[in-house]
Amino acid sequence: MQSARHIRGRGIVRCRRKQYQGVRMAAQFLMPLLTNSQLLTPSSTCSYQRREKILDALMGVPSSLGHEGPLNYTHLTAFMSLQMGELLDMLEGPYMEAVAPPPSTHVAEMWSSSLQECYIHAVLHERSVESASEEKKTRPLRYEAGLVAQNLFADTLYGINTNKNFLSSGGGTGETTRRKETCESRLTSCKTLHLTHRWRQLIDEYTLMLPDRSPLHELENLPQEVGIGELLSSLFTSFDEGESEIKTIVDVGGGNGFLAAQLADRLKCESIVVDPFTPKHSIDNEDFPHWVNSPRQRPRTFRRYPLRRIPLRLPEVDWNSTNVNFDRCALVAKHLCGTAIDECLRHLQDLGKLPRVVVVVPCCYNKGCYDQYCNVKYLSNTANISNTDMWNRWTPLSDWNYSCNQCNINYNSSTLSCRTHMKEHTSWKKMKNILPCMDEIASVIAAIVNYGRVLWLQNAGYKAYTVQYVPRCVTPKNCAIVAVRQC
Repeated sequence: MQSARHIRGRGIVRCRRKQYQGVRMAAQFLMPLLTNSQLLTPSSTCSYQRREKILDALMGVPSSLGHEGPLNYTHLTAFMSLQMGELLDMLEGPYMEAVAPPPSTHVAEMWSSSLQECYIHAVLHERSVESASEEKKTRPLRYEAGLVAQNLFADTLYGINTNKNFLSSGGGTGETTRRKETCESRLTSCKTLHLTHRWRQLIDEYTLMLPDRSPLHELENLPQEVGIGELLSSLFTSFDEGESEIKTIVDVGGGNGFLAAQLADRLKCESIVVDPFTPKHSIDNEDFPHWVNSPRQRPRTFRRYPLRRIPLRLPEVDWNSTNVNFDRCALVAKHLCGTAIDECLRHLQDLGKLPRVVVVVPCCYNKGCYDQYCNVKYLSNTANISNTDMWNRWTPLSDWNYSCNQCNINYNSSTLSCRTHMKEHTSWKKMKNILPCMDEIASVIAAIVNYGRVLWLQNAGYKAYTVQYVPRCVTPKNCAIVAVRQC
């Protein structure tokens, strides 16, 4: 379906209905943010002038997401001249802290720009391999957990690389060969030697007890598991002497239990998976053939700390009869969808059982409910979102983030920024041609939602903030909300 607009002196603009509605929702969302930012920025700045030009072009746009109305030519083309990064430069406000939060210590120290580039190439290769398997209607091959990661994170960094295709092609253990070029630095670099040793150590700690995995599953998930684990570890070591140790990890929506098992062994405590769904390949399902490859290249270890499973949603659990001391508990969630995070935290607050530590990674904002969000007053004041209909029109825009295979990555910074392959705007067939700042809009929406959660946690007695727990090349949703309260 196409929509056409004829404006006197402007001609005819034809675009798809999806594009038309996307631009309208983006304009309605950005108008109050740009207007408020205009009051905070000196009029002499370049960003002020660009913002003023955008606001002039958007004059007459329906005032909020609660209204529908026609767009004219200047509305539809208001954002087309923006370059990547310019929209973020125009916005001012506390929520901007959550748009590009600082990297965790682990990310800053362990993820060099060259390693990120190697990671992207490896993931794209394994995706193509799995796509070929799907076409042949065969299951992806599984290998000893940690081998693919060792090959990428340790061997590549060290300047040694196994044959790129040996795992995916079903070969044996493969033989390592010297590579003339390295992804980071020469063997003589002390820093490289240290990072190589540290990567090997981390991969062993997080994988020796895990079941066999497909290469793609490992590359997509292990960096996130390590990122969350090392973030928690740094929090625990920062506790003052005499403070209570964490004794329980509660993994909300933990699914297969891999993360819960890894955190339990890494942090030396028990773990509880709270999830109404139990996948058949769950780590605690002893009837599933988890280990199919032998002999192993590295000796398998067994889990040392208990893992329990509660097959319910967190608000359905009778926590008063559950043996968990929340003053010595850390609640984690990796990619918990929608407003499930808000629902869980508010429920625990009502019970007087807020955990000592919270580390949650939100995602799928469009699956949430306005009534469950923890800070609707802040949302209304900041983004003019004040009811369910406006929420439902707004949150789908958060899915506009580009993944690494859609981007031309800037590797010269400590964290990756997304730079799309944009040509001159001669085509109206794709949304990015009419709205090149799609990725930034998605990031701002996520930041506003997450900053509201940070404020809620701070009001509940936590020291709360956002941090990048993995680089953007791993996932566009790489922001974790971290909160610690004093006992």
